[in-house]
Amino acid sequence: MDRRNFMLSTAALAGTGLFGAAVSARAQGYPTRPVTIIVPFAAGGAGDLSARVVADYASNRRGHATAVDFRPGAGATLGTTQIAEAKPDGATIGLYSVSPFGTTPHLQKVAYDPLKDFTYISAYVFVPIAFYVKADSQFRRWEEVVRYAVDNPGKLRWGTAAVRGAAHVATEAAFRKAGAKTTFVPFKGGAEAMTALLGGHIEASVSSDFGPQLAAGQVRLLASTGSEKVPGQPDVPTFAELGQPLAIEATYGLVGPAGLPPEAVAYWNAVIRDLQATPDFKAYLDVVKGGRMYWDSAEFTERAKEAYVRLGRTIKELGL
Repeated sequence: MDRRNFMLSTAALAGTGLFGAAVSARAQGYPTRPVTIIVPFAAGGAGDLSARVVADYASNRRGHATAVDFRPGAGATLGTTQIAEAKPDGATIGLYSVSPFGTTPHLQKVAYDPLKDFTYISAYVFVPIAFYVKADSQFRRWEEVVRYAVDNPGKLRWGTAAVRGAAHVATEAAFRKAGAKTTFVPFKGGAEAMTALLGGHIEASVSSDFGPQLAAGQVRLLASTGSEKVPGQPDVPTFAELGQPLAIEATYGLVGPAGLPPEAVAYWNAVIRDLQATPDFKAYLDVVKGGRMYWDSAEFTERAKEAYVRLGRTIKELGL
């Protein structure tokens, strides 16, 4: 995963062409009415915070009313379908996450095509997906969880933020490699899974929604399901280090329906670049344990489509 440092001055924006594009967008009047950002997850998780930090900046600093609308369900594909079917005028955009765009379409029938039905606007943060347990859990290492699951088939209960999403697929592949049989419990979002974990209804959760609870000492991280270390947690191994079949991080960005006007794309890229220079964005990164990144529309489109194809190939090879 690329980690990039940005020159966020007016001169830098002019050098990339985004400043001029943003001026053009304002000159043409976009946005002329309130904008809705659809989040395909339940409120309260990392997806919520990742959309809200953008909406709050656009509303409070740009003066353009921007709301967050939560549409969870069907493994995060319900809200994603609504993004694809929205009128391409920029009034409705949505949150990108790898699960409904990169993994779920290969595992269940969906009403959209990630290669054709979206405008990939900008990606701005990656957040490690972690496998974690309650702080007072008997499990202190990933290997202990696997050993328990192998010795006690079906007794280990775990959940994720999205059914058939990236966290689900990567963790299931790891358990299958070990010959472990577990019980997967579906939830509509990471916040729901966290509530179940803290309430003792499941033994583990896998999501990017652990930041506040980790800071409060309520959970213990046992592994990161990607190749990037969780910031501030150098002793937590990654799935890449553990040699697991699949290693995935959570990437969040903005998307819209196919055919989104260039001025809308330019406007939101300028918003993201400006937002990333603020203390609010730094505070957000601290909460979600995320890393700053920036892909403009062209790079985001290329990377999102490549990820969709690559993950589909891997899922097929794993027989998931």
